[in-house]
Amino acid sequence: MRRLLALFRAKWCMGIHEIAGVRKQSKLKVCVVAVFVLALWLGIFFLFYKGFGFMKRFNPGGFGPEMQTIGETVTVRIISLLFLAVFFMLTFSNVLVALTTLYRSSEVEFLMSSPLYLSELFIARFAECVFFSSWAILFLGSPLVLSYGLVYNAPWYFYLVAAGFSLPFVIIPAALGVTITMVLARVFPHLNRPLLIMLAAAAVTGLFLYMRRSFDVESLSSSDQMLGAVLDAMKNTQSAFLPSFWAAQGLLSSSVGELGPTMFHFLLLLANGLLVFRLALYMASKAYYPGWAALRGSGQARSRPRDRGILGRIDCWLGFLQPRTRSLIVKDIRVFWRDVSQWSQFAFFFGLMAVYVANLRAAGYYYLEIAIWKNAVSFLNLGATSLILATLTSRFIFPLISLEGKRFWVIGLAPVRLRELVWQKFWLSFATCITFTLGIMVISNVMLKVEPLLMFLSCGTIVMMNFSLSGLAVGLGALYPNFREDNPAKIVSGLGGTLNFLLSIAYIMVAVGVQALLFQARTLNLIPSDRRFACMVAGVTAFVVLVSMMATFIPMSLGLKNLERTEF
Repeated sequence: MRRLLALFRAKWCMGIHEIAGVRKQSKLKVCVVAVFVLALWLGIFFLFYKGFGFMKRFNPGGFGPEMQTIGETVTVRIISLLFLAVFFMLTFSNVLVALTTLYRSSEVEFLMSSPLYLSELFIARFAECVFFSSWAILFLGSPLVLSYGLVYNAPWYFYLVAAGFSLPFVIIPAALGVTITMVLARVFPHLNRPLLIMLAAAAVTGLFLYMRRSFDVESLSSSDQMLGAVLDAMKNTQSAFLPSFWAAQGLLSSSVGELGPTMFHFLLLLANGLLVFRLALYMASKAYYPGWAALRGSGQARSRPRDRGILGRIDCWLGFLQPRTRSLIVKDIRVFWRDVSQWSQFAFFFGLMAVYVANLRAAGYYYLEIAIWKNAVSFLNLGATSLILATLTSRFIFPLISLEGKRFWVIGLAPVRLRELVWQKFWLSFATCITFTLGIMVISNVMLKVEPLLMFLSCGTIVMMNFSLSGLAVGLGALYPNFREDNPAKIVSGLGGTLNFLLSIAYIMVAVGVQALLFQARTLNLIPSDRRFACMVAGVTAFVVLVSMMATFIPMSLGLKNLERTEF
């Protein structure tokens, strides 16, 4: 235990130094991040507060006074659904974070040679997995708890109970995700690449079919018994075998002063959390070191002719580019493909986008005949696609410069200028993201049957957003690089990554918001003539283009200047 405590003490000191290092950061960056984080938290709190207030007062017509608690019934189901969604998100997040934290991190190789027992090493890395995968969920969940407590006048200890439930609740998906990662790391090195692709495709197809069957939104929107259909659709979240149900019921019980059920669900959650953690620890004693050794030996370089394999063909297809630019592109693709945690997250994001598009027609089925709702759904579709694009650029594009790591000086000695390197990453990001996002935007607009003008503007907007969000991610990644870290999750979690994501969200809100307000004003007959509307469309389009150009070139210029001043 003394060795483990020494390791935790070292991590604690490193965390304190990281926090103290904020004083050395740009005051402007710290202020912008702080303001945006506070605004994000307050915005989420406001939405939950208003939503819970509406559900508390909800009394559908025709049910009478005796049905005034129907909104509270729906609220209970919604909270259980939110906890279930968070549970699955944490499980998947821990699978991806554990792959880097337990296996890919350079720190693990050092710790493997230290006098730590394997169980102590696993516990230390497991704690790191829990922190990096759960801190954002806990931050975003705090406004939900606070708003629910204020709306329903919960006692003061409700908030302490919520804090106490959080630790065992995040441990269970963390232990499950880490166990899955250890099994995959033990099995996958012995599987060939075509079989891995087939398994991944089968998993995505299965998820798509399950989601398509489980969320029949069209039946809900066309149902005469809307409320009963909604409650029936969420009945699976009320299973007594789900940890999310235990956490939700414990919090709801404490909000009305029922301490007995609260303590029961807390002990149930804690006991199962300890059990699952103990099983993960047992699995680590059997599979952690063999999997780590197998993954280390699976990265041996293999030489192939230039025109063989997928990357070889890409190299040939890009023959119109200069050899040094083509080599950088192939290198980035090769590094991305070799990192399972990277391409698996990428595939998961686009799997979710496929499920989203598949359900889009059903989601808009009930509202497509109402002009104001048709416009709202169209711009919500544009906003959703843009937010996914912002998530992709923040997660995968922002760390590209930093991932060059301590080998960046090699590129500095190569016949490649830093300007070429940065712009190569920009164009790689743009070409990769626009291939998916523009296609999804066209397909979704066709499914929603939007008017030609709105089709043209939304597709043009998504093209501009690919420019701007790629420029933001690459430019800020060059402005705030972290060459000492090889874990993309840690790079993104820094101040630079947070600033990039928040600025991306602000840009999306401005670009989508002004267009949505203009079209809704026309629908409400607030614009007197078509000629004036056309002039306003031209003005709004010019404004969006101007903001997009600023979001593209200002970060790129600042990032280039910073790299040129940096000593490698």
